[in-house]
Amino acid sequence: MIAHLMGIVKRIAVNAIVLDVNGVGYSVICSSRTIREAEKCVDGLFSVLTVLNVREDAWTLFGFISELEQFWFRKFTSVQGVGGRVAIAILSALTDNDIYQAFLTEDKNIFTSADGVGSKLAGRIVVELKDKIVGKLSFGQDFLSGNFAPNPEGLHPEGIVGDVISALVNLGYQKPEIFRVLASISGNDAIESFDVLLKKVLNKLSSGRAL
Repeated sequence: MIAHLMGIVKRIAVNAIVLDVNGVGYSVICSSRTIREAEKCVDGLFSVLTVLNVREDAWTLFGFISELEQFWFRKFTSVQGVGGRVAIAILSALTDNDIYQAFLTEDKNIFTSADGVGSKLAGRIVVELKDKIVGKLSFGQDFLSGNFAPNPEGLHPEGIVGDVISALVNLGYQKPEIFRVLASISGNDAIESFDVLLKKVLNKLSSGRAL
């Protein structure tokens, strides 16, 4: 298993880079975000995390600038019909916040902006992954301010926020509307206690002020 590569950036194509690692050139397929970083290091050292896809007819190496990008790639390719190149197309077309919002709001149309992703496949991505993503983010002030930050090593709702989500789901509210309201709330006082946060969210849900 090739976990990562560090080498000299020798060539950059539209969707791939060639890394010279001790005299061996590795062609690595990357998203546009990773390629933009590689362009800053032409003829210099560059490191990428990798995933090696092995099939009978080809071995294909995919590279990522961050653990988060690699995390999304693995999630997308776990969906039937989403191969490595389609996953890379999604990562090239969408920002992390775009991806979060697609799952939070269950908006499959966000994914159709990526090459190779039609409406049917986009719907499958949302259906198969939403429960693995939504409700399993690393919550806290960053989440409440709209700067979502999944923790690839241990995705779970933390403490008060997770308890509030569970309570609201039990009351019959849908997760997408709960998350939209949570993303609209700011201030550390909102998450100091279960009662305070629950009251704020319920007030917004009942008044129709969800974003």
